[in-house]
Amino acid sequence: MVYFIYNLDMDYLLDDKVAYIIKTLNNHGFEANIVGGCVRDILLNSVPSDFDINTDATPNQIIDIFKGFKIIETGIKHGTLSLILNGKAYEITTYRIDGKYTDYRRPETVKFSFNLADDLARRDFTINALAYNYKDGLLDFHNGCEDLKNQIIRCVGDPYIRFKEDALRILRAIRFASTLGFKIEEVTKKAMFENRHLLLNIANERIYIELMKTLTGKYVSEVLAQFKVILEVFIPELRYVARYKFIESLKYLAKEKEDQSIILAILLKPLENYNEILKRFKVDNKTYQEVSFLIEHYYYPIEVDRITIRFTLNKMGKDMLVKLLKMQYFVEHIDKFYYDLSLSTIKYIEENKLPYQLKDLEIDGTDILKFGFHGKEIAVQLKNLLSLVIKNKLNNTREDLYNYLKSQQNKK
Repeated sequence: MVYFIYNLDMDYLLDDKVAYIIKTLNNHGFEANIVGGCVRDILLNSVPSDFDINTDATPNQIIDIFKGFKIIETGIKHGTLSLILNGKAYEITTYRIDGKYTDYRRPETVKFSFNLADDLARRDFTINALAYNYKDGLLDFHNGCEDLKNQIIRCVGDPYIRFKEDALRILRAIRFASTLGFKIEEVTKKAMFENRHLLLNIANERIYIELMKTLTGKYVSEVLAQFKVILEVFIPELRYVARYKFIESLKYLAKEKEDQSIILAILLKPLENYNEILKRFKVDNKTYQEVSFLIEHYYYPIEVDRITIRFTLNKMGKDMLVKLLKMQYFVEHIDKFYYDLSLSTIKYIEENKLPYQLKDLEIDGTDILKFGFHGKEIAVQLKNLLSLVIKNKLNNTREDLYNYLKSQQNKK
């Protein structure tokens, strides 16, 4: 549940660096506001992850005003600079009017403006077309506050134009619905469906970022069930997944909010060529390996006793075993009692330092050399020693391990 704050003096909520930037621009005769998502989040009683600032000062004027500080020309072509204060970047963008969009993502040209209303008119949704400054307070030209109160996602102006300008806005609408639990206004929703093919013009890397933000949303199961056909544009393999199976996956997804690999594994598990999809999204190698492992080992039987768990820890490592258990629990392959018992067994093994890896042994390959073993024989002996230690047939002490190696040496 989100709560809209009706009357709010935002001044005390502003980051002190943001306040410094705004006041500095004001002192040089320019307007300056916090704008967009940070205003939305404050009104929803949420702490913004960052602050965007817009102003009627041009990029060159901004550079001149803050000439004593490091400035990165993040997107100077579109009027955006990043001012670095105490190691943190603060984006400052000049009011602008966008030119023609030719790639369904960014305007080819922009025209700087001296009017805040021009800048807010080019934004995606009414709830993101809000601004705040010290002089005027909250500025809302598109009834964004009303939509926030009513929990509605609505495009600024004509949604068909908004989506043809930037097709990624289609996924952003879904993402906000998933994270905030808002309803998408009907005309906006209709335009999303009718323009979904435009997503083919967007780089898979950009789609992947929006998709992951959507999949971690609290309301993902309710939202994505409505928009399966849009996901099929960039994951066409979903066309062959029955709707009930897709909705079932979404129900499981809603249980995981943080682990990217588990989230992707749950979503892609019903698809045979999940590896190709991961490659298409250009996920990093660690995520690729983890997702593949989780899907491939989904049915792996994990017995809950200390010896078996130690062998499994040796095979998978602690992190992947815990991830696999979480996935099996979330998709209802194992029940809560079994899941909790498995985790408590792993915790016991860790807390009591029960060996399950070669590095846990009190001796290493150099010690084994002393007993006349060479090459592959060393690895064989180490593996055998660890197995005996895990099975509690041999104590993990140098004396006992040495005595065992002596007995093996005598058999050579």
